[in-house]
Amino acid sequence: MTAKKHFIRNYLGLGTIRVLNIPLSIVISVILARSLGPEGFGQYSFVMALIPLLALPVNGGLPKLLTREIAGFVQQEKWGLYRGMMRTAFGWVVSLAVLLVCVIWAIAYFTDAMAEGSKWRLLPIAVLMIPVIGFNAVRSGTLKGLGLPFYSEVPVTIVQPLFLLLTLASLLFYQVLDPLHAVWAQVISYGATFVVSSWLFLKVQPSISRLHRPIYTRAKWARSLLPFTVLALVNTFNTKIGIFLLGMFSADEQVAAMRVAERGGQFVTLSLTIVNLIIAPQIVRAFRDNNTSLLQKLAKQSARGGLLVALPIAAVLVFFGEFIIRVVFGESYLNITYGPMVILIIGQLVNVFFGSLAYLLTMSGHERDTLKGQIVAVISNVLMCSVLIPMYGAMGAAISVSISLIISNCLLARLVYIRLKVVPGAA
Repeated sequence: MTAKKHFIRNYLGLGTIRVLNIPLSIVISVILARSLGPEGFGQYSFVMALIPLLALPVNGGLPKLLTREIAGFVQQEKWGLYRGMMRTAFGWVVSLAVLLVCVIWAIAYFTDAMAEGSKWRLLPIAVLMIPVIGFNAVRSGTLKGLGLPFYSEVPVTIVQPLFLLLTLASLLFYQVLDPLHAVWAQVISYGATFVVSSWLFLKVQPSISRLHRPIYTRAKWARSLLPFTVLALVNTFNTKIGIFLLGMFSADEQVAAMRVAERGGQFVTLSLTIVNLIIAPQIVRAFRDNNTSLLQKLAKQSARGGLLVALPIAAVLVFFGEFIIRVVFGESYLNITYGPMVILIIGQLVNVFFGSLAYLLTMSGHERDTLKGQIVAVISNVLMCSVLIPMYGAMGAAISVSISLIISNCLLARLVYIRLKVVPGAA
């Protein structure tokens, strides 16, 4: 199979499950937004935004590190290193996840910081998702490294939201759906995903690897993991800072508005997300073969393909966004959501235009350069959010996120050209 046919097949496969994820995500968001109301949905969204931040020590940079290293192990048939890295990664997740959950529970038990009536009361329940998030991160990164991005996405994209939808529907039927039960529904859905993803992973991982003894180079992996983890921390913080600061310094309704607005931005960047999942191992192989022309081709194709799909989605959301919000989420969300959504869409269109910048750098061993761009984005985002959120709420958060995203992409594009001699972007 040619590289082009392989790309198209994976793109269509991932595109299919991502498209199937869209109605699931919409229905889940509508059920939560309408049932909990802006205030309750804001509390729920705030705590759910905290979980990726708290999970960073557990999964951190594991997915991208595993993708890069395992793609190399497969290419060179180093199955002993493959097994050693897998065992090390799972051990890391177990030890840190248990420690983190115990710390949160101890704080809840010995202090009144998470007392009844506070939105923080949801946190001790929500942290139960962190171990599963860690395990799924290991499996996802490994499967992408093996060149199986479709199997890495099915559990998170289809299985988890499907179980969540069924659980929410049951709670809604018995009229007990509130922020606390909504968080419990997330925990149950993640547990079910863990079972399914474990079975799927055992089915598709290379059987030849079982014939080799594990080989460990933990010191090397730890040195490589640190910049990936810092990068993941900065990137996650950058994407969640708007929700987090809104929850700290604005009303719960503004958090709900930002969460709904983010859905629009996610639809626009969907195509680039799919492309990134496919080309990550191809970037590794092209870089190790010193094939600059292939890297250039991957950079252009990823940007142009992503933009071709993103533009019509953005147009629909901008021109018919008010109608969509009113019909889907309700009148109470219209005035507080449409403006932030349009601002986020503009920022994400710029992001898609530049293409797979972070993947080009991290998969070629220049993760520290990616970190530079993300740090600049976080600093600018925090500074702007601190000024604009108290004055403009969700609109201020959306402006801050979009501007910081544009700044980051401009810097990363320059670094891609300097390091790889590749001109990124759809132009």
